[in-house]
Amino acid sequence: MLAAAAYWHPNSPSGSVEDVLAKPELARYVTGWPRAGDLGVIAENEGPVGAAWLRFLPKSTPGYGFVDTVTPELTIGVLHRWRGHGVGTRLLEMLIDAAREKHLTAVSLSVEPDNYALRLYERFGFEPVGTVGGAITMLLQL
Repeated sequence: MLAAAAYWHPNSPSGSVEDVLAKPELARYVTGWPRAGDLGVIAENEGPVGAAWLRFLPKSTPGYGFVDTVTPELTIGVLHRWRGHGVGTRLLEMLIDAAREKHLTAVSLSVEPDNYALRLYERFGFEPVGTVGGAITMLLQL
């Protein structure tokens, strides 16, 4: 699902799992899964259709939505044909509930301004805390 998250724009070229894993800035979100503290959920309908996960990243190799070392970064990917059917909403609900059960205090993410998911994140209470390369870094206090 990292490929679905990385190549989210419908008018952009798509990429494969191999393409994603060849890019260290993307691969860090899944390499060595699961590590201590990793948390994720999967949506299925006769196979995986979406996934959302949290990962703590170090300051030395931060992700796109890095805030600090005690705030995990959210990644969510939904297959193109399943977008707009509530899959992302349900994944986010489940992951935020799981994060609260683990007593996490916040979750961060990065989203491009033209990504439809921006409205989803705003509905859940994520707030902008900065920008990096044109993308918005958002934070949800739990």
